[in-house]
Amino acid sequence: MPTSPTIAALAAALVKAQSAMGGAKKDSTNPHFRTAYADLASVWDACRAPLANAGLSVVQLVSSDPTHAIVETILAHSSGEWVSSTLAVPLTKADAQGLGSAITYGRRYALAAIVGVCPADDDGEAAVARPTQFVAVINKRPAQPAQPTQRAQEPDDVPMKHSGDKFRKPTTKSTDIDDL
Repeated sequence: MPTSPTIAALAAALVKAQSAMGGAKKDSTNPHFRTAYADLASVWDACRAPLANAGLSVVQLVSSDPTHAIVETILAHSSGEWVSSTLAVPLTKADAQGLGSAITYGRRYALAAIVGVCPADDDGEAAVARPTQFVAVINKRPAQPAQPTQRAQEPDDVPMKHSGDKFRKPTTKSTDIDDL
């Protein structure tokens, strides 16, 4: 993340601003999934006054390439200190509407990230589309790591072989040390 040579005054001002910020209100609805979300205006509403009162401003510059909308977000302090972040958002449609949607999406997420604004009632898990049986397994993980002799099981109870950080189904022909 590019920054000015020093960011001490900016960091102190951001602490002041963040202590006055609330969460962004989820006052828009995604028509495809019928879920509530905080739109760009809500994120701005949550941070504009606290940032200004702390001597902070945000500038968002946009550009694009054939497959992405690119949003550069600069958080600047009245001292001249600044931090910058760039976010590339894939285009879902190669037309003006697709570009506009990607820019708005990128601006919303980049702004929220650089100033530290979260949706008001986001529980984290609701944002991740996971089958319910996997959520139950994740929430019931043991505190201690599993013993090396235990193997992970898929939902259909097919034994899995561990290979580095990945699990895979055993093949009919194997050279794994466990099979010797």
